[in-house]
Amino acid sequence: MLLSFLLLFPCSISPKEKKEKKPKQEKLSTLQKNAKAALKEQKNQDAARDALLGALNRPELKSQRKAEIYYTAALLEESLNSVENLKAYLNQPYDTAKFFNKLADMFGQLRLCDSTDLLPDSKGRVHAHFQKKTSDLRLKHRRNIFGGGKFFLAKKDYVKAYKFFDLYCTYKGRATKGKSREESDAFFPQSALWATVSAFETENFPGTIKHADAAIFYTDSATAAILQEYKVRSFASLKNDSAWVAALKQGVQEYPFHDYFFVQLVDWYQGGRNFSEVNLLADKVIASTGGKAIHYYAKSKSYLSQENYEACIACADSAIAHENDFVDAYYNKGIAYLNMAVISHEMSEKDVNNPQYAIDKQRTQELYRKARPCMEMVRQLQPEKEERWASPLYRIYLNLNLGDEFVEIDRLLNTKP
Repeated sequence: MLLSFLLLFPCSISPKEKKEKKPKQEKLSTLQKNAKAALKEQKNQDAARDALLGALNRPELKSQRKAEIYYTAALLEESLNSVENLKAYLNQPYDTAKFFNKLADMFGQLRLCDSTDLLPDSKGRVHAHFQKKTSDLRLKHRRNIFGGGKFFLAKKDYVKAYKFFDLYCTYKGRATKGKSREESDAFFPQSALWATVSAFETENFPGTIKHADAAIFYTDSATAAILQEYKVRSFASLKNDSAWVAALKQGVQEYPFHDYFFVQLVDWYQGGRNFSEVNLLADKVIASTGGKAIHYYAKSKSYLSQENYEACIACADSAIAHENDFVDAYYNKGIAYLNMAVISHEMSEKDVNNPQYAIDKQRTQELYRKARPCMEMVRQLQPEKEERWASPLYRIYLNLNLGDEFVEIDRLLNTKP
């Protein structure tokens, strides 16, 4: 009965399938008119900008119209910046961060305008209409972009500082007669420097690499060496091995007194057992700098790896002459003498009745005696690193029949956890 009753009367509720009417889109001309009004009156800029940008997905819009929207949005961001600027001029409370951020937003809209403006039409032709306008607008505010970078740098907000310095360097000013745009710009060297530093501080390695060469070009040698190191570390973090090696070689060539490049490149050569390159590199740097302990140590380590013990000892002595507490040089020298002692023992006469036996034994013990002060110095300089000196000293004291010393080192080895 209920079913029959319901069938007699049509349902007054609209079916769910009935489509709701979409709100009517405002004409683009109306949105542009509202934007002009916001610019003139310097209010409601945010709403006018958002409404314009919201119209970008309309299928009927061509590239030129989209570029115009982006350019108008940039003008609205400039207007918001002007509001804060006026407050500052009138000594009213104002938001400094907002003042600078609106300029950065303006640059972002101008970039979108340029990229859209340069899109080819259906026939592959490019008709740029806004390039001069966008360039002029950037140039008008470029000094304040540099100021924004300094503002955020002082606050140690390196992410935002990089953003502003990067903008300053990317969109260069105009050149004067006989000079490049960079040479004509008093703030470009500082911007390149602080862009590189800010990027490195935030592990923005592509950003570090982007401006490092320009920063290096305009700075002093000591600072340039540090920036080159930033480059090397950035390539390493990005796992760009070929660029990393090239930057290391450049660093050794340009800044031979900055040991970082030499040490890293030597380690790379050693890892590949390319010992001839280690020696060539060390000799080249020694010729350039007059030689430092680290350079002779590198050769000593290379010769030790090649089992050229005499050369290893000679280079270790040169390293110690430059730096008398160079523990690794003492270690190399001690290990070289120990290895020579082992070889001497293996080659010695084994017949105790043969006169050569005593001669060979004396030669072997002399090598152990030469190894002893080296390894004892390693112990003195690095007492906490028993793994380096305990076992070698055990062998030395055993072969030299040094009872007290042997008992002490034996006890030390046998009481280790």
